[in-house]
Amino acid sequence: MILDIHLEGCDDSGEEFRKIVEIGKPFNISVVPVLFLSNHEVFRNGVYPFDYYYPQKFVDILKEFAKNPNVTFGQQGFTHYCLHCYEIFIKRGGREKGAWPDPWHENKCLYGKIKSVDEQAEIMQRGKKVIENILEVSPRVYVAPNHQGDKNTKKAAEELDYRHLAIKNLLKLSPYREGNLIILPEGDIGNGEIVYTHYDQMSEDFNKYLDVVRDSKSLDDLKISKNPKFKAKLNDSLINGRKRVRDLIKILSR
Repeated sequence: MILDIHLEGCDDSGEEFRKIVEIGKPFNISVVPVLFLSNHEVFRNGVYPFDYYYPQKFVDILKEFAKNPNVTFGQQGFTHYCLHCYEIFIKRGGREKGAWPDPWHENKCLYGKIKSVDEQAEIMQRGKKVIENILEVSPRVYVAPNHQGDKNTKKAAEELDYRHLAIKNLLKLSPYREGNLIILPEGDIGNGEIVYTHYDQMSEDFNKYLDVVRDSKSLDDLKISKNPKFKAKLNDSLINGRKRVRDLIKILSR
């Protein structure tokens, strides 16, 4: 078991990170590269709130953690949003109106054109360089924003030498190998070996997440199952279906 913390919003000064790292067991942190870039246009044009970037105190903590062998870094795309869907989202009223479609994906869009391997690799490479330049460590895990990825995402991840690719675990899948990648199905506590949460959503069940870390093992020590082709394909279909249902609920609730 291992905990993957998706770091987007920051609701404290890093105290929860400190308590986790003090346990001395492995865990993952999956970061959004653009949130290191406080001057990026996404904060000027309203895609994200003007102050949504990582505070310097968090950047300093992450730099410290980059030197800790118990901490593995993952990468969530580059900007974590889809321009095509964002433009539609804004025309329909944006956050204030609860508009759809949800634009918080980047590799795969259910409502736009399919991105080629090269297009996805370009996005991923830009984000990877940001992490490497700031933290001086290469992300080992790739996490497609909103867990929306496809076969081209996997091919691009292989080309860029990520070792692991995380997906949403809806069928209690175990980690498995696909090509040169180890696929990490991640879900809520009790739904598989990879537990994921967002940093700013940990506080209510924080002790439960501490227990996950106390019982954790490194990615290198995870037991890898045989490729469950049918179950894996069904899981991918459910990920897409779940996203469409979320958007449909928004439409019906307007």
